[in-house]
Amino acid sequence: MARGWMTAGLASRGRRLVAAAVAIIIGVGFLTASAVILATAQKELEDAVAAGLREADLVLTGESGPVDLEAYDEVAAIEGVSGVTGEASVFTERAGDYFPGTSLPLAGATLLSGELPTGSGEIAVNPAAADDGLALGDTVSITGAPTEGGGRGEAVDVTVVGIVEPGPVHPLTFGLGYVASDPTLRELDPALTYQHVVIELADGADPVAVRDAITGTVPDATLSTGPEAAERAVTAATGGTAVLGAILLGFGGVALLTASLVIANTFTITLAQRTGELALLRCVGATRAQVRRSVVLEALVLGLVTSVVGVLAGVGAGAGLLAVARQLDLGIPMGDGLALGWPSLVLPVVVGVAVTVLASLWPAARATRVSPLAALRPSDLPSEGSRAGLVRIALAVLLLAGGTGLMVMAAISREVLLGVLGGVVSFGGVLLASILVVPWAVRALGLGARVAGVPGRLAVAGAVRNPGRAAATSAALLVGVTLITMTSVGAASGQRTALGEIDKEYAVDLVAEGAPADPGPASGGSEEFLVPSPVDDDLAARLGDVDGVDAAVAVDTAYLRMGESMDPTRAVALDRGAAEQVLRSEDLVDRVEPGIAGLGDTDLAIHGLSAGDELRVSGAEGSRELRVVELGVGGSRLALHPDDLAALAGDSARQGAVLLRLGEQADVVATMTGVSEITDEAGLQLDGAAGLRAQIVQILDVMVLVATALLGVAVVIAVVGIANTLSLSVIERHREHALLRGLGLTRGQMRVMLMVEGVLLALVSAGIGLALGVAYAALGIQTLLPEGTPLALAVPWGRVGIIVAVALLAGALASVLPARRAARVSPAEGLAAA
Repeated sequence: MARGWMTAGLASRGRRLVAAAVAIIIGVGFLTASAVILATAQKELEDAVAAGLREADLVLTGESGPVDLEAYDEVAAIEGVSGVTGEASVFTERAGDYFPGTSLPLAGATLLSGELPTGSGEIAVNPAAADDGLALGDTVSITGAPTEGGGRGEAVDVTVVGIVEPGPVHPLTFGLGYVASDPTLRELDPALTYQHVVIELADGADPVAVRDAITGTVPDATLSTGPEAAERAVTAATGGTAVLGAILLGFGGVALLTASLVIANTFTITLAQRTGELALLRCVGATRAQVRRSVVLEALVLGLVTSVVGVLAGVGAGAGLLAVARQLDLGIPMGDGLALGWPSLVLPVVVGVAVTVLASLWPAARATRVSPLAALRPSDLPSEGSRAGLVRIALAVLLLAGGTGLMVMAAISREVLLGVLGGVVSFGGVLLASILVVPWAVRALGLGARVAGVPGRLAVAGAVRNPGRAAATSAALLVGVTLITMTSVGAASGQRTALGEIDKEYAVDLVAEGAPADPGPASGGSEEFLVPSPVDDDLAARLGDVDGVDAAVAVDTAYLRMGESMDPTRAVALDRGAAEQVLRSEDLVDRVEPGIAGLGDTDLAIHGLSAGDELRVSGAEGSRELRVVELGVGGSRLALHPDDLAALAGDSARQGAVLLRLGEQADVVATMTGVSEITDEAGLQLDGAAGLRAQIVQILDVMVLVATALLGVAVVIAVVGIANTLSLSVIERHREHALLRGLGLTRGQMRVMLMVEGVLLALVSAGIGLALGVAYAALGIQTLLPEGTPLALAVPWGRVGIIVAVALLAGALASVLPARRAARVSPAEGLAAA
């Protein structure tokens, strides 16, 4: 019998359930898309990481450290071993700049031109090094890795024989570098070590005997099969994708959470519309259990059908997002296919059905309270003064205080999971407290609603009459606004913090300078110092004319020594006038004064210095004690005031560099290309953080766009939720609206009243969401930042304005259909109700 009611109910109320169906489809669709993207990225990353290991006979890995040269050679000499290949890295330099090298990739590398290095003295550079000017046939002088005592390595001349794309997960995927054969790496680093050694067995060799021999030769290492080593490598390398997956699945969970609010409201509305029908069913003999089962069965069928549709939509959305990700080249291997399995197809259906059924339980429980003599409207929710309301407030305060405490602890200890838990707990407290906060805020804003006259005053009264209904109306939009604000503010703050750290390390966008000339005797001194190649003013003017360059300033440079080091350090003269033109931060400009020695964070760490320390700097004319400040111009350069540079270097100082600052809207690639053409022609080297800055800005902008698009789904669902709850309000206040019409309220005034009510609730949701979003972003970014890195909070007011505008528009649009229904009430019906 219940099944028959349910079938007839779905057929007659199909249009009323559209809102719930849309919410389920969107929520399940995004959960499916997240699972599909995660599975595809995971599979492709596993294939990339494990390539070359799965097919190996044996893999040797050090337990307490890498495998050394002696062990490598001993394993290669074991009978039954036909070949060994080690994965190694060397930390070398070229022209004073970091230029790392690695062994040839086991798999995944693509030869772009030339050939792979095989003999000693041959290297193949990556595309970044090729773009930096290294070409096939060039001879390059590479300074070998530092010796065990910390001394400088020997210079080795090598020939570029190829250009290689090392693969998506190789250490040389980003930055300049090269690959070389084992003999070349050993020449550059006599103490070469290997992360792991791939061992190939000879035909006919006894695997057991070979394993025993290797274990006996290298007892302090782990010997495993290729598949076992591949599994360990994948486990170690998939942490980034796991984080990505958690974020994506989190967005899907948010969409489902918001959808559950809409679903619960939808069933409440449909049951409110069916009060008379349910009362009649009770009169003809239907039991409470039968009524409850009919509602739950409706939810089950609706959830199953719409979840299947949501999965199909999610698979399509996942394929589209993967296609976009492949075009953006995010640095994560995405492959060409689509990884589908039961977690991405079946699990979202189960979750969608479960959420729908659970969301229907409360309306179903309310339906069972309908007596045969029930009134034609559902009973009101408890007011805030009831016992249940007091318990709710106490629980809200407890959750809010506890969650905030957890987030503060997480920000101090840098525990991300603890911060997430604190955010969830505190937000639960906010939702519980909204039954008090939302009506209070609506009353406060209601003063401005008086400009709408009688409809405005009635809108305020209607919005606060039932606090539970007002809180439910605002809940869905509150979730969306909070998360979008948190994402926007978090990304803007992360970007400002990251760029602030880059400013301290690379205060100047680009530095163009020549190679050092032959050392000459210092005037008035006994030591010889390198002398910079001169740069004329005409060259600085040409660089300043490049489209995208805001300022180009020629400065004096010299080679000095820091502390007890005998290695020369490039020093740049920087006065306040030049600093104001080329430095990006006013705070950095204020640090430029006589008596300072500016270094970036990396150089401070290398030399064991901190801001405020005293550093002895020596030059051809003597030495001085200078105060260390965080101010790096890139490339391990030292920034000094011109007076100090002249006093230390004397005649060995030359106008030897041009400092450039790019415009905020400059096309970095095009600008750097134009600058490079001039510097290459003049034989100058180009260095700086313009490219790094642009990459960080681009990555964070993409993150904001993707996150905003995903969280926008929650806002779409929230609009449906506000419309649904306003519809419930119209049903519950049917007699009230009829009486208002009977007392002279026009249809237009009725529409204005409901529109103002929707806008007020949306504005309150937006205000609370903005405040929560900023607070969550500040604590969340502080949790993610390394210890000792100060947070630079940034609020993108343009995006905040858009969020408020969208919220107000959502409230206005959500009132359209309920207002049409309310406006249909005739004055005669109102007089009859009176």
